Amino acid sequence: MKPAPITRIIRISRNVVELDRSTAFYQDRLGFQATGPAFIMDRALADELGFGARDINVQRLRLGEEEVELVEAGPNARPYPSPNTSADLVFQHLAVRCMDIDTAFKRLYREDSASACPTAISRGSDGGPAPIRLPDGSGGVTAFKFRDPDGHPLELLQPAGDENARSTVRAGVDHTAISVSSAPSSIAFYADSLGLTTSAYQTNSGSEQGLLDALEGPIVDVVSLQTTGKLSPHLELLGYRRPLSLAPHTQAEATDIISDRIVIGCRDVSGLAMNLGMASRLIRSATGELALLFRDPDGHYLLASE
Repeated sequence: MKPAPITRIIRISRNVVELDRSTAFYQDRLGFQATGPAFIMDRALADELGFGARDINVQRLRLGEEEVELVEAGPNARPYPSPNTSADLVFQHLAVRCMDIDTAFKRLYREDSASACPTAISRGSDGGPAPIRLPDGSGGVTAFKFRDPDGHPLELLQPAGDENARSTVRAGVDHTAISVSSAPSSIAFYADSLGLTTSAYQTNSGSEQGLLDALEGPIVDVVSLQTTGKLSPHLELLGYRRPLSLAPHTQAEATDIISDRIVIGCRDVSGLAMNLGMASRLIRSATGELALLFRDPDGHYLLASE
């Protein structure tokens, strides 16, 4: 099977309950900007996702060169499951890259904002919300994990290095991370089916990782996968050896709040559909463009688009 020519991750498409509430959160607390007015999702795609005949409102937001799409699934959508952790296979986060995490953290928790407050995942040794610096052996980054108003996990991420080294850091979406049951199996799927390549592979553990994830004694394989488009966000696989996942993802439906979609650019959507044995599931938009909605081995959704 010839890998599909995946050029880049175009955006992350994320279901929300209230579009205005989520848009305000991402703009006010994280610095995203609207790329244009909200619009109605293409009918063929809405049908494939399972939204039915009603109009689905969508807002696209940009931070730097990267884009996030908020899709108003509505109050009747199945909510984000709780409790859950980053070790569970339902987990998928967005990592927002910043030059100065202390400034970004203060903006995230600004008291003069009318938008919804974030819910902390990461906590310092005193129990309060705080960025965590990982050891050099775990990449040396400083990060803070939290949740948006719908329960979606996000991460502030400051790259390793001193202030001078970080002065060239560009704000934007660094990556999206998904928890997987087997890092080697997922690497094989993304390489063989989609043509992504492994750019980094490390195993993180220790007290700092525990504080970052709010887990006791985690051990996690962290794998970075890159598309051919070097400027696009990359995909990160999180293979937790400890603790083991308690929440399977395979039962989630595309209309559930938890069901993010990784929208990928593909030069040959028809060929990808043939490779995956899904030729009959091709979606043709009102403008004639082809798309394909499918899942990876652990149930995470992807949407290939021309």
